[in-house]
Amino acid sequence: MVGDFSSAPFVVIADDWGRHVSTTQHLFRRILPTHDVIWVNSFGHRRPQFTVYDMKRAVAKVARMVVPPRVEPVTETADRPRCVIHPKALPWHNLAWVQQFNAASVGREIRRALRQVAPGRAPVFVTATPLGGDLVGSLGECASIYLCLDDYDQLPGVERNLLVPFEERLLRRVDATVATAAALTESKRPLSGRVLHLPQGVNYGHFSTSRTLPAELAALPRPILGFAGGVGPVIDRSIIHALGAAFPQASIVLVGMHQETIDPAAWPSNVHFLGARPYGELPAYVQGFDVGLVPYVHNQHTRSVDPLKVLEYLAAGIPVVSTGLSEVRKYQEVVYIADGAEAQVAAVAAALRHDDPAQRLRRQAVAAAHTWEQRAGQFLAFIEQVVGDRTPPHR
Repeated sequence: MVGDFSSAPFVVIADDWGRHVSTTQHLFRRILPTHDVIWVNSFGHRRPQFTVYDMKRAVAKVARMVVPPRVEPVTETADRPRCVIHPKALPWHNLAWVQQFNAASVGREIRRALRQVAPGRAPVFVTATPLGGDLVGSLGECASIYLCLDDYDQLPGVERNLLVPFEERLLRRVDATVATAAALTESKRPLSGRVLHLPQGVNYGHFSTSRTLPAELAALPRPILGFAGGVGPVIDRSIIHALGAAFPQASIVLVGMHQETIDPAAWPSNVHFLGARPYGELPAYVQGFDVGLVPYVHNQHTRSVDPLKVLEYLAAGIPVVSTGLSEVRKYQEVVYIADGAEAQVAAVAAALRHDDPAQRLRRQAVAAAHTWEQRAGQFLAFIEQVVGDRTPPHR
């Protein structure tokens, strides 16, 4: 029923549940105890290529498609959605007949899950991908939300011409947009005009609780200048090279996957590529950094990026040095902001000189004010307003 939110289930189209601990998953893990959630795994944002990585992903996805969704029992300590759907969808989204097939196929699966999980209850439909737009209005939802985490016009590795038409159609249909960056609240404003800026949060206890230093960090020379995240086009390599030269006694540690096109041998000898680490182990690495780095380039993409790692570094209590991204500047009282290689070197030197227990507590206090629990509360309050104000759509 339109206007009734207290018992509304959520239908969420996002990334693959459990594959990575993403923004959307962080948010909905805090919503699971109070609302039933039906989770729809990714459709894919680009056409598959004939690479080993894409072929493995394709085989894994096809294998999951034949497994029927399982409805989990209701518990007060839910740690996964009531139902996870592996959508029977095709990746060639530019073809009209594929769009029609996907909307019919995925919509049918969602409605079946709703009959099992929440019979008679109108869901809140949340899509974290433009590809969910064709389902708006087809699920009997009490509200539809675009959870916008990136600027798909500029996101590296995404087919702009493929996704932008979907996003334009979605913005004409949804009741509201929730965006992680202030810039996105302007560029992704829906036709309804309703938008919420919801910055990234932090799993505070996970990163602030003291951990044992990993052996591979203990073996490295100090200080350790660390970065936790994917190593790709977003990294300003000139900064890493300048830090490597300015601090030859230091270890520059990159914890995260790096693109196949990156050759570690071409980087300074004191740069260490450790690869990705499980989320459960990540705080031990972050706490082992003497400085946490956010050496991002300035471009149209990063203009709309709110890096998760900033609050994770702060929760660990470590000094943070970042380039002057718009979304990082809101923490400038506890973050060193520096643009350009020379300024970054000076900022790292200052961060190493002035670190002390009082500064660590100050950083942690800032992080503690921006937890995922708080973000989930803001998100739910906004949706309750949208549901309450919503009138039956005329589309």
